[in-house]
Amino acid sequence: MVDTSERVTVRIPQELLEKLRHLQQAKGTPTISDTIREGLEQYLALNLPPQNIRKVVVELSRQDNNRLEEFVREGNSVSVDDAVRSAVREYIRSRIEQFGPPARTHRREGDPLTAEGSPPP
Repeated sequence: MVDTSERVTVRIPQELLEKLRHLQQAKGTPTISDTIREGLEQYLALNLPPQNIRKVVVELSRQDNNRLEEFVREGNSVSVDDAVRSAVREYIRSRIEQFGPPARTHRREGDPLTAEGSPPP
């Protein structure tokens, strides 16, 4: 196996290093480098989602967050993220059913106009 990785030196505060060591031990990661690498991969996945996915950050009250976590613990969803995605999909579906598709607000070239100069109903 060819090693294509590159060495990068980073200075971090002692307090952060201790937290990383604690995390390494808790997760059973072989080295601090592996722990940092895993953290960087997760950071990049959160901040650079695939191009076809748009990430939305929602701030919840502690009470709402606790309710969501309880919802997941009760087996109603596989994760908090999944529960939120499902709730958003359901909300959008119900709004579309309630109000129908949005009306066109812009006339495309070639669309006919009524006598008042607006698109026909």
